[in-house]
Amino acid sequence: MKERMNYGYLMRHISYHLHTFVRRYTAEFDYAESFCGRMQFEDIFSSEELMGYFTSRADFSLECPVLLSFNGQFLSAFVPGDEYHLIIGPVRLSEEVYLRHQADAGTADEAWLKTVPVCSFKELSGDVLLAFNLCREVSLDEVGLLAENCIRKETDDELRAHFSELVFENREHGRRHNPYDQELREGAAVEQGDLKQLETAIKEDFLGEYGTLAKNPIRHTRNIGIVVVTLASRAAIRGGVPYEIAYTLSDSTIQKLEECSDIPTLFHIFRSAEFTYAQMVKDLNEQKAGMSGKDKNPHINRCKDYIFSHLHDKICVQDIADELGLNANYLSELFHQCEKISLTDFIRREKMNLVKNLLIYSRYSCSEIAAYLGFSSQSHMGKQFRECMGMTPNQYRREYGVREFDV
Repeated sequence: MKERMNYGYLMRHISYHLHTFVRRYTAEFDYAESFCGRMQFEDIFSSEELMGYFTSRADFSLECPVLLSFNGQFLSAFVPGDEYHLIIGPVRLSEEVYLRHQADAGTADEAWLKTVPVCSFKELSGDVLLAFNLCREVSLDEVGLLAENCIRKETDDELRAHFSELVFENREHGRRHNPYDQELREGAAVEQGDLKQLETAIKEDFLGEYGTLAKNPIRHTRNIGIVVVTLASRAAIRGGVPYEIAYTLSDSTIQKLEECSDIPTLFHIFRSAEFTYAQMVKDLNEQKAGMSGKDKNPHINRCKDYIFSHLHDKICVQDIADELGLNANYLSELFHQCEKISLTDFIRREKMNLVKNLLIYSRYSCSEIAAYLGFSSQSHMGKQFRECMGMTPNQYRREYGVREFDV
């Protein structure tokens, strides 16, 4: 037995939500009933006249709701159903939306227009889809509603044509974008909380460019900033920054970009956001490792100074202990207590950071890098690198390395 739809409740729900009329018609398009919670509100169309605007159209269909604009001043929505059809409206939209379906109904009285309720497109489309999908086995989503009502049929062809033209123009004038691997390095620096690496990646020089994101130079720079901040926010989330914090910084930065009309300041705003994201990841990493830097044991600071100044050499714990005048076992235990990482793992990690930098920015072969950094062999370096990065040095270089040394 087929379940009956409670149309009365549905009509009241939509009417109270949008503050307008909801009319019900039979499957043969005959008027059945209407409801409007606003007792003093009147429509300029009769129920029969309103349905006539929809059914008289050459493109009239029962496959999808129709949003019909009257003179670009207000609109009503036709929602087809199996047993009954609904018409919701009139309403005015709070934002500008292109509607494919247009009707000429003469100029509406200004006094009446002021009484027509205003809603967002999302509110209207939500109620239209609710009414449409309640009696359908296959649901229609907002994308489908937009495709049938708000997107010009020529749009896809125009997009493809513009893309082809731009590809031709770029080739004709020798234009090209910055390499993708530079973007990877920039994102990886944020994700790892590596401020020095981020600074190096941003300063890289290439013959390419960002691409033209708008004809207006200020709008173009703003759009670059939006792209950079969006990518940086996602990299920071991958690095452990809570998504709510990352998204909020993104929102705040983009709002500031929209308010600014000075190109140098625009660059400053979005680059500052990038470094803020990287600093957030760095702080999180230090917290996890117990490396706040406060009340640091002086032996630990001297130990680190020795390591950083001898990264190109083979470093032994005993050599550090001898330099500091400490017992090697005591130094190892003290370092682990303060840093929450073993001394040997810390040395290995810092060496791997240097290996990564050389793989990205130098022409040195893996065997030369291994010898340069004091590894006993290339295979020894490769084994430690795989344990640390989950890929071989050659794989890492192919993924992130600069490919344009000779350009």
